[in-house]
Amino acid sequence: MLYRILTFVSISGLLFTTGCFRNNPTDPDGGTAGIFIEIIGLLEGGSGKTVVLEEMGAREFIPVDTVTIDESGAFEISFVSDEAAFYVLRHGHTGYVTLLLEPGESIEFSGTIGKTDPYQVSGSEGSELLRALSSKHKHALNALGEVTRQNRELVSSPDYSRLKPVLDGQFDSITAGFYEYSLEFIHQNAGSLAILVALYNLYGQGLPVFHPETDLHVYRFVDSALMSGYSGFDAVDLLHAQLMEADQSLKEEYHVPGLQKGEIAPDFVSSRPDGQQMALSDLRGNYVLLSFWAGWSRLSREENSVLKQAYEMYSEHPFKILQVSLDDERGAWIGAIREDALAWDHVSELRRWETVVADLYHVEKIPSNVLIDPDGRIVETDLLGDKLLEKLGEIFSK
Repeated sequence: MLYRILTFVSISGLLFTTGCFRNNPTDPDGGTAGIFIEIIGLLEGGSGKTVVLEEMGAREFIPVDTVTIDESGAFEISFVSDEAAFYVLRHGHTGYVTLLLEPGESIEFSGTIGKTDPYQVSGSEGSELLRALSSKHKHALNALGEVTRQNRELVSSPDYSRLKPVLDGQFDSITAGFYEYSLEFIHQNAGSLAILVALYNLYGQGLPVFHPETDLHVYRFVDSALMSGYSGFDAVDLLHAQLMEADQSLKEEYHVPGLQKGEIAPDFVSSRPDGQQMALSDLRGNYVLLSFWAGWSRLSREENSVLKQAYEMYSEHPFKILQVSLDDERGAWIGAIREDALAWDHVSELRRWETVVADLYHVEKIPSNVLIDPDGRIVETDLLGDKLLEKLGEIFSK
């Protein structure tokens, strides 16, 4: 079911879009809007050949510019953009590089004409992340190709039955290693659109690194990480819509009532009041009270007094509070935190009930609390008022 809903495509075939594409955006008065992006390149062996830059559109690659490489192998491309976007830089018959560029960036690129790897890029954090990911991905694919080649050569050998488990073990080791690298890449770079590439990477046709049947939590993490900062970016919105459809299908097919005690609490990323990103997993190793509230909610504000009691009583224990606000105005959110003197961690997407984390935790009312143990498993839900204090007392008196 989930495999059908969450479709997979490799980065070479996935066309990301921000909803509109244009080489020269214009303002209402007809002037040029946006900010320049500059690419200064050097391609060994490229004298006289051309370089093509294309933006990755919703259904096609959108031409941005084509330039000729000079005798020294140098070239420059400059264009206007007002949004972050994915691009493909093509050179020679087989060379291409995927870039993630932001308005105002000036990047330096170097490589060899017609070759995809190795190459160097600087001046663009997103593009540098993609280079590191691409290098690891290519290394894994080459290693898997070698295992496949050996398997093909040995299939008719009388020792094949003995050798096949060894080759299978090598295959599994390579994929497991790249899986762990990709997972760490996603968590360490949760604020970058580059994690979309890691999420959708393939080992081969029909072999995703992250499969929705077993890795739905990874899709949900990426969804929560990007919706707060890139809502409106089509690839992000598409992922969010697919996850909502998947969750609805799960409810209908398996009659899932919501969060269950003992299951791993879904990880997520959201924005702190200072704009920095914070993940639920940052608090792993503690009992965490995940509290959903809003500054405009009278009941939430009343429940805050109970949370303050809990925090004062157990702050010296491995106990943390992370409040997720369903506010939509930053000033009201920050003001409520200050007025109620809430001295723990806070995050919000400022999207009211459209908050991704609220969907993730099936929040239908506020205040709403979820208690999570140091291993990241759900201890109890709907712990409010005296029930919360009693449960914490039970835990920390042991």
